[in-house]
Amino acid sequence: MDKEQRKKLIVLVEDEEIIVNLLTNKLKKVGYEVKAAYDGINGLNLIRTAKPDLVLLDMLLPRLNGFEVLEKLNKEKILPDLPVIVISNSGQPIEIDRVLKLGIRDYLVKINFEPNEIIAKVNRVLGRDEVECGVRDKIEKERISGQALLVEDDIFISDLLEKKLSQSHIKTFRAMDANSARLILTSEKIDVILLDIVLPGVNGIEFLKEIKANEKLKHIPVIILSNLGQKKEIEKGLKAGAEQYMIKAHSTPNEIISKVMEVINKLDSRI
Repeated sequence: MDKEQRKKLIVLVEDEEIIVNLLTNKLKKVGYEVKAAYDGINGLNLIRTAKPDLVLLDMLLPRLNGFEVLEKLNKEKILPDLPVIVISNSGQPIEIDRVLKLGIRDYLVKINFEPNEIIAKVNRVLGRDEVECGVRDKIEKERISGQALLVEDDIFISDLLEKKLSQSHIKTFRAMDANSARLILTSEKIDVILLDIVLPGVNGIEFLKEIKANEKLKHIPVIILSNLGQKKEIEKGLKAGAEQYMIKAHSTPNEIISKVMEVINKLDSRI
């Protein structure tokens, strides 16, 4: 394949599998090839052999940390020619300054970024046209079997569930808090709500009570997704009007989607 036509290769060095899966899917969706390594030594070897167009590098890695990987790349004179974007849990100025001196192109703090922000930075570093990316990212229209509102402030969980819901032909609207969810509920026909309890501002239980007190919204089934698994919390959620109460740590994404489909199918049978 001609070099101009081949897909740009990105090496992702990250030890958290959920992040690897999310970013790999996002990057492939917009036309990149992705190879991943889960520790510093394998990551360094992969960079040497695969000769990528760009590297996404975590700092806290087993066997060889991100700093050590960068130092070796610098000594081997692979840096600064190879574009590297660092993804880390730390946003300390001293750390940022240290990696910038080693020749990286950009830096993201895990707690603050969204996957789409990484895509934008990758595109910018590699000089890709946003219009081209938009065309690649265009999804073929499929039959929509329902519309879900996902009220969840954990970006990674939201990304994962949105992907799974899309695969089941369910269109997903996302909100990180009650205020955003209210706006969506006033403008969209929602068939089911997936609701976290611990949210910024109004908590999930209070927002659930608000929904059930609203004549226009009270018919919408609500599935609570929470890390709070005590009997008291479950009873509180069901008493407030939840159709189901699912504990995140005990529920796989497929089990959550199954419950959503079950609820939507119930609605269809009533029509």
